[in-house]
Amino acid sequence: MTPGSEFRFRVSLGFRPSDFLRLSAFALRIFDAMPFRLKIALLSAVISGFVLVAFGITAWLLISRQKLESVDTEIRSLAARHPGWIASRGNYQRLDDALNFIFGEAHSNQVILLVQDTNGVVLHTSSGWPEELDPAQLDCTLADDPNAVTIGGGSGRGRGGMGRGLGPGGGMGQVTFTKIPKFQTVQAAAAEWRLGMLGTADTTLIIGLNLAGPRAELNRIRDAFLVVLPVALFLVGLGGWLVAGRALRPLRAIADTAERVTASGLDQRIPASNDDPEIARVIQVLNRMMDRLEASFRQATRFSADASHELKTPLAIMQGELEAALQAAAPGSKEQQTFNTLLEETQRLKTISRSLLLLAQADAGQIPLTREPVNLTATLQNLIEDAQILAADLGLRFAADLPAGVTVQADRALLHTALLNLLVNAVKYNEPGGRVQVRLEANGGGVALEVGNSGPGIAPAEQAKIFDRFHRVEAARSRKVDGLGLGLSLAREILRAHGGELTLRESRPGWTVFQLRLPAPA
Repeated sequence: MTPGSEFRFRVSLGFRPSDFLRLSAFALRIFDAMPFRLKIALLSAVISGFVLVAFGITAWLLISRQKLESVDTEIRSLAARHPGWIASRGNYQRLDDALNFIFGEAHSNQVILLVQDTNGVVLHTSSGWPEELDPAQLDCTLADDPNAVTIGGGSGRGRGGMGRGLGPGGGMGQVTFTKIPKFQTVQAAAAEWRLGMLGTADTTLIIGLNLAGPRAELNRIRDAFLVVLPVALFLVGLGGWLVAGRALRPLRAIADTAERVTASGLDQRIPASNDDPEIARVIQVLNRMMDRLEASFRQATRFSADASHELKTPLAIMQGELEAALQAAAPGSKEQQTFNTLLEETQRLKTISRSLLLLAQADAGQIPLTREPVNLTATLQNLIEDAQILAADLGLRFAADLPAGVTVQADRALLHTALLNLLVNAVKYNEPGGRVQVRLEANGGGVALEVGNSGPGIAPAEQAKIFDRFHRVEAARSRKVDGLGLGLSLAREILRAHGGELTLRESRPGWTVFQLRLPAPA
């Protein structure tokens, strides 16, 4: 039995292995839901914890072995310094006197001693030898030592060292240890003893030292380790958190820049980083991609704006010529019907061209605004009257809750266009005999307008795309409901240019509400 296996590592962690397995399973389940930075900190702490625990166990075993070897050396030293313990055959009482001299009156709790002959006959036991420790149960078979030496006579040299006997019985006679010493650990008298067996040609000396002192020292080392371990893991986790935060800083910069990239902010770029070549490469690639995206978007916007602008004059000329031809055509003739159809389509093209030009300007963040005080209450009253005329064939009922004198700072023509689009939308997508409700509220934070209608509602799959350009819900694709699919998107861009917003507040079968918000006048 080796010293390291005898002096076992005993630490209670306070829970059973099954508890540890359940805790591990729970930790693995929530690990995937953790933020990446927390994962780095946690992994750093866990890996460091395994390393520290492995180091602690290894250090514990090495220190335990060193302590046992130190005790074994002390046993050899005692035998070498006091050969009289064996040489004074027949006068072993002086052995107890020597123990009293060295260890004091309480030596029975620290050291025990037994002398027996080669036949196993006990010649002497110290006063503290435990009764339950039967020498016959000890393996006292010792191998011959080819390097046996004689010690005593005032000085000696042996395995445990050399020295002059101290106290009564020390320095009395000469002894030759002819056997290789053997050591083992036993439990007796509620104590743990380290026994060393040293033999001469006809006698075996068994010296036992109490391991309470070394055990207490090892326990103090263990307790100190258990106190330092969580502190070390906390510091490692904190360091991992800080390092991960620094490593993720370029990614946060990328995310922040990406959030700022809009149709009117395509010039945003990620700041270059010189700290990490890999991150710097990613930033460089993303910036180049945004360069290409900006160039393509600018080109598309410029084409849309230029095309809309260039179409204004030809369409105006076509409209004028068609109006003149329509007036010259005979009433009720086929030519009059043809000119009338062409005039309607020309006006439709002019509306599309004008809407596309406004949307292109909105994409570039360049919608020209001429702000002036606009009486929103009066504007809505006029538009509702126009909508009632438009909805005369449907028999719609209009309900308006309009506080008097609500005024906003806005471009009169553009705001008129946005409000008209909302009301026309409420009429077109309504049911015969349905109703349209307009409610205006004004407070210190701004103006809120809600336009509701009793139409069939917008399907959940359509709601996310309701403001997309040229998007028309299923009810309008049959062409029974006339429209371009640009009204809502154009209204929202106009309101955003004014610092406001247009949202779909709710939509269910039988009721749909759009909400418009504008900031309070400065």
